[in-house]
Amino acid sequence: MSNVGPEHIVQMANDIGNFLRSETDRKVALDGISNHINKFWTRRMRQRLLEYVQHGGNELDELPLAAMAQVTVAPAAAAPAAAAVPIAAANAK
Repeated sequence: MSNVGPEHIVQMANDIGNFLRSETDRKVALDGISNHINKFWTRRMRQRLLEYVQHGGNELDELPLAAMAQVTVAPAAAAPAAAAVPIAAANAK
C-alpha cells in the first residue's frame, strides 16, 4: 500500500462516507467513519490522509472530512512514550 497516492486513499474514505451517508444520526455516521479508519487503516495511510486534508482536502467529501477530527495517527514505533495524536490536534500546530 506504500505506493498508493492520495487519490486512492481519498476514494476509500469517500466510499466509507457514502456507505454511512444514509445514517440518520450524524454522530453515529462520523463515529463509524473514524472508527473504521482508526481500526483498519495503517498509520501511514492515516498520515497521508491527514496531509491531504492539511493541503486543502478538496476531493474529500464533507462527511469523511468532518470525521477526520476523530481519526488518530499513532506515533512511530521509535517513540515509545508518545501518545496517539488526534488529527484535529495535529492540525492546530
